[in-house]
Amino acid sequence: MENADVTFFRFETPCHCTTMEFRMKLILTFLVIVTSSQLFAREGKELIDLLRKGNAQHDVGNYEQALTFYKKALKYDSISGLVQYEMAYTLLAMKRYDEAAQYSRKVIDLDSKQQQGAYLMLGSALNMSGKIQDAIQVYLEGVSKFRTMHQLHYNLALAYYDIGNLSKSEEALYRSLQMRPGHVNSHMLLGNVLSSRGDNIKSALCYAYVLYLDPEIYNASAIETLLKTKIETLFDTTLGPLQTGRFPGDSIFAIVYESLNELRVQTYEDSSFAHSLCLFLGSLHSLIEKGHPLWSDLYAHTFYGLQNSGHCEAFSHSLSSVNTDPDNESWMRLNQAKVQEMRSWIDSHQPPQKMNQILFGGRSVFR
Repeated sequence: MENADVTFFRFETPCHCTTMEFRMKLILTFLVIVTSSQLFAREGKELIDLLRKGNAQHDVGNYEQALTFYKKALKYDSISGLVQYEMAYTLLAMKRYDEAAQYSRKVIDLDSKQQQGAYLMLGSALNMSGKIQDAIQVYLEGVSKFRTMHQLHYNLALAYYDIGNLSKSEEALYRSLQMRPGHVNSHMLLGNVLSSRGDNIKSALCYAYVLYLDPEIYNASAIETLLKTKIETLFDTTLGPLQTGRFPGDSIFAIVYESLNELRVQTYEDSSFAHSLCLFLGSLHSLIEKGHPLWSDLYAHTFYGLQNSGHCEAFSHSLSSVNTDPDNESWMRLNQAKVQEMRSWIDSHQPPQKMNQILFGGRSVFR
């Protein structure tokens, strides 16, 4: 698929897999449950000690040693969802996908507290081993049980994207962003989906918002190049007037198309990326009133606010700074105060934790 090389992660595992703090909370909770019976107090402590040692080895990449501790832990509790979960997670890191899938299924069958993460790992193991259709079925089952788990929606979207089902991928991404509007990977993948469709306006908004949220992301240079290409295409008058009605949902963008067609003549005097990007963001004013939670209230409201507050020029130059450009570097040195003011404005205009209403319907939650 187009732009697949700038999708950040091939899959996402649950956040507590990679944070020792949350993992220790799981273990301590488990310890309370196990040691509540004096009969199993000693065995419980041994089990927790083995889990801690296994986790410590996993976190430094000693996966074989981690598995040794987890297997010993299973001798104390062969039906522990937590131990099975840690086994699956380590096997997934070792790219032993069939075994990771096997232990993930055990966690799901046990109906343990780790079931949500097990759906992610099972789907990921299947996806990474080339069984994408099977992975999709696992994700669909997972989201039917855990509708508010945004990682499941994102992984489902990625699997659909991999098989070329752009409509389903887009739908799943809207659900992911409904749960987590600040999820960078979902914005990035949505940009890739829309770019594959040739929708330059929407994909430009997605790529710009990725850099708005995380300007220091590891592949910022590639994303800035994608954004610049979209903006250049939008303002290339040799391609003729921009035509609306080509893509689903274009009706709310009709006025934006009209505004851009009028603004394109202004790039004759200044065709720089900064100038074109600011014209583009200024054209979003009419989109704000359309009431779409994602396109109107998140993207358009944010970027028009940035432009209207006088920070667009600094934002544009800060994006270009990720690629070597002597003129741009000079501008950044001479305008450090503007750059700092822009960054302070962005820090105070971050997305909400979640959208409490379904996208494409109801009253906007951003108003």
